[in-house]
This record gives sequence, C-alpha cells and structure tokens, in this order.
Amino acid sequence: MTINSIVIATHSFSPGTSQALQDYLTRENKEVLFIEHPLFANVFIWAIGALDTLWKVIRTRKKFDLYVGSNNLNAFMGIILKKLGFVKRVVFFTPDYSINRFDNFILNHIYLWMDFFCLRNADLVWNSSSIMPVDLMVLEREKRGIPYKYRNKQFAVPDGTDDIKTPFLEDIDRFKIGFVGHLKEKMGLELLIDAFNEVCNQIPQSKLVIIGSGPLEKYLRKKSKGLNIEFTGFVGELSGVYRLLSDCAIGIAPYEKNTISQYTDPGKVKIYLSLGLPIVISRVPRVATEIEKMNCGIAFDPDNKKELISAVLRLLKDDVFFYSCRINSLKLAEEYRWDKVFERAFSFLDIKQ
Repeated sequence: MTINSIVIATHSFSPGTSQALQDYLTRENKEVLFIEHPLFANVFIWAIGALDTLWKVIRTRKKFDLYVGSNNLNAFMGIILKKLGFVKRVVFFTPDYSINRFDNFILNHIYLWMDFFCLRNADLVWNSSSIMPVDLMVLEREKRGIPYKYRNKQFAVPDGTDDIKTPFLEDIDRFKIGFVGHLKEKMGLELLIDAFNEVCNQIPQSKLVIIGSGPLEKYLRKKSKGLNIEFTGFVGELSGVYRLLSDCAIGIAPYEKNTISQYTDPGKVKIYLSLGLPIVISRVPRVATEIEKMNCGIAFDPDNKKELISAVLRLLKDDVFFYSCRINSLKLAEEYRWDKVFERAFSFLDIKQ
C-alpha cells in the first residue's frame, strides 16, 4: 500500500515517538497532519482534545492514507474517522500499558475497554516495547484475558535514537551524572538522591543534573539541599535536553518496579545512547537486559541502593570500563536509529494488507 498522507494524533509532555515520526515522514516527503494535545490534563480537557482531533481532520475534507493514534483515546478517534471515510487505515500506537493505569476505578475501566476496542478495530498495533518473539505488552494484555488471535496484529516498535554529534571526550565532565524524565513517583528519584549522597562521600567532585519537572520536584529539591545537584526544570525542546546532558559521563535510569516501566521501552535510555553515555539502569524495563548484555553500562536490582552506588562508583572510577561502555553505547545507538525503527514499523503495514 502506498502511503503519502498521514495523520499523527498524540498527547505529549515532552518530545517522543510521535515527534520523531513526524520528522521521519517529513524527510520522506510525506504529507503530515500533526495534532498534539497536553498529556497531563483532566477528563474534560481530554474530551475537548478528542473533538478537536476529529474537527481538524474533517475540516481538511480529504481522505488520508494512514492515521497513527498515540494511546487509546487518539486511536479511538482514528477508528471513528475511518468509519466516517476520512482515513483508510489506522495504527494504534501504545506508548505504555498498565492494567492499573488509573487509581479511579471507573476511569481505569474505560481505559481498559478502550484499549481492547482499539486493539480489535485498528488495522495494526505498534507497541512501545523491546523487540522479542512476543513483546511484553502482548503478554500483559493476554494475561488479563485478551484473546490470543489478536497477537498477530501487534508488533514491537521500540523507541529510537537520534543521529546527533557525539561530544568529544575532552568536553565531558568525568564525574557528572545525568537524569532526564518526569519527576514523579516510581522513577527511583529518592533512591538516586540517597545513593548520590554516598557517592559524594567517596568522590566529592561528583555532580548530578536532574532534567525535568513534575509533582516531586519541590520535595526532591528540599531533599537534595547541600548536595551538588542541579535541577533544570522542564526543558521542552529535545535539543535542550541533549545540550544539558552533553557533558555528562553517565546516564541513569533507576526505575522502581511498576507495571508501566516494566512493559514499555523507556525513551530516556535511547537519549542516553544517542550521546554514547554509559548507562546505570534498574532491572525493570527489558532494555536493561540489553544494556547489560551489550556492555553499555550496569544493571542493578530495583530499590537496591548498595548495587546502585557500586555501579555508579565503578563507572566514575574505572576509566577502562567507562570508555569500553561508551564505545558500546554508540554502537548500540546505531542499531536503534529512528529511520531503522520506522522502516521496520511501516513494513508491518505491508504484511497486514
């Protein structure tokens, strides 16, 4: 099937797969209608955004070859638009998945119902998951009763890496650690600050930059008082994130064990790989296994502060190991370039014609 015109509908907090897809399609000279609404809002705002998506497509008065909806609400709108005759095919992109996505029972029930509806009615499902024979989101859906027959329309589409200029070694602060992400619970941030305190006891010149914002920011700033920790706040442009991480020696991802991080492919890891950063990561997302296997860094058991401290200290003290991990990170980054990720993802459309 020839695809020349595409709608991308997404809820965004920071740049991710949807923005990278827009850039990729633009490079491929495709016509793209990009629709974006805030991720963190309330039910009323989400509903208004959904209606806005419908209107923005309908008012073009044309039929698009493909609609890619990031999360079940956006995919739901795409399925409606297909039934109305405004799009030919719909891809349901699942950036994350959790049986307990919301604390509110009614909202969570709607979320799960919509996930199954989109799974049944979309032409294809892209799961943000590590590449494996059967990805973890598929297994999690089946665990809660989704029929096996829907397995053959789901494909793993992991996060990709950006082809950017790698910082020279002489421009790196050998004792600087970087974290990028949403400052919220389950990200392992309290553990990180506690561990960094002990790292500083052994290496006083150590630094930590925390890039992002969120509900825990005020608390974390207070907790880290007296430590050499810089909080940047929210950085909207990915170029700004790369600039702030460019002189770091290590990228860190200390996830706590929870369903969302466990089944998805975290974007921060691919940001670190893009810069060639050796990575310290908890064994929560599956990519941690790959980081360990490819010698791009060190994986540790979640919530194990001693293992986290040991991993950070080794990378800060052992130059030979550090440089080896850096080289391997750059090699792995080549395997995950966005163009390769999307070429593979779009090949599945041909399979499912």
